[in-house]
Amino acid sequence: MGGRIPNPGDQPNFAIPVRALNTKLASATLVAGNLDEARSAYAALQVRAANAELETAVLRTTVDTLRSAQQPIVDRANLLTQYTVSQAQSNASLLAQQAGQVSPDTGLQDFIANLGLAVALGEASMPDRVISSVSASLQTYLTFNPGPDGKPTIGVRLYQPELGQPTALAKTTFEIAKVPSSQSDPAPRNLYAVLQDMQSVYTDPFWIQFVTGAPPVAPATQIVTEIAKVFANGATWTLPFLIQEASTIAQLENTLATLVTGKVPSERQATYAAVVAALASLATALNPANRSSFVAGDLYALSAALDATTQMAKTLPA
Repeated sequence: MGGRIPNPGDQPNFAIPVRALNTKLASATLVAGNLDEARSAYAALQVRAANAELETAVLRTTVDTLRSAQQPIVDRANLLTQYTVSQAQSNASLLAQQAGQVSPDTGLQDFIANLGLAVALGEASMPDRVISSVSASLQTYLTFNPGPDGKPTIGVRLYQPELGQPTALAKTTFEIAKVPSSQSDPAPRNLYAVLQDMQSVYTDPFWIQFVTGAPPVAPATQIVTEIAKVFANGATWTLPFLIQEASTIAQLENTLATLVTGKVPSERQATYAAVVAALASLATALNPANRSSFVAGDLYALSAALDATTQMAKTLPA
């Protein structure tokens, strides 16, 4: 027979085709030197294939879980986005509303007038002090507001810390000076001094003797009491309060003007009645029900009218 006789030292080669079933592993050919090596390699390959199948199943389960959870997460994110946008719009609207409530525009002219009145009220409560001028500097937003005639007027808006950082603040400086109109027309006397003088006048026995009503009361004593009430509230003086007290005093003085008829010369009684009527008319004109705002000149006019009745009341007992 022809052919080669095998050498006892030669080792047989076994070529075993191996395919991992039910996996995505590519086909491979395992080459081993003997049958035992092939079996061992095949067993290891089977273990790897089983592990691969297990990991694939776990991965597929994880992917399915993520897919099922993805949509609720997306829906929730969309809902939160819509809520955030809605809240941002609502907050912007509330902020604008708050800005309009806590930072109303004030006309610069009105602001200066109110400041002048505040200074005049302070001066009126100090009989031994005079405030000749006052200056101020404002850091505010400047605005333009429609005036009574439709034309724009300069306004100011004070900065509110709760509305955020200030930007575009403007500085406005002004001075208010008290200047007499002429040498022959001096400024009215201090209101506190006028009321002290009036209180002294109506404690005179000449005025205390006149009584009216049941039980009888002396209008002069009531005037002294009203003035004491004004002094007791000196720390919180407002022009409406002073106007109300002046109106009450005018009513009591009008009663006295009637009671003194026949007790004093008629011309002096008529003059006293006239200045009392002027005080009553001024108090009516300045009544807060008829006025929406006041200026320092209103206070000076009220002080002058009260002083006029006081000076005239001094002449009647003579």
